[in-house]
Amino acid sequence: MKAEILALVEQAQLYPGHLIMVTNEVGSGIVPEYPLGRMYRDLAGYMNQAVAKISSEVFLVTAGIPIELKSREHRL
Repeated sequence: MKAEILALVEQAQLYPGHLIMVTNEVGSGIVPEYPLGRMYRDLAGYMNQAVAKISSEVFLVTAGIPIELKSREHRL
């Protein structure tokens, strides 16, 4: 799965236009009881981090309110 995630990131970087990706945040809740659930949570988190790293803007939307996490104007 990590190879597939890295392939997705590579293709996203090659895309010539604006690209909007939407995903769910699964790491903020309780720890899943079953190993497969924990694996899903961990891989989703890995993917979210990898995509956020190459993105110029990142938002977390909660209850319809966008919270800017990363923007073009501010780089750490």
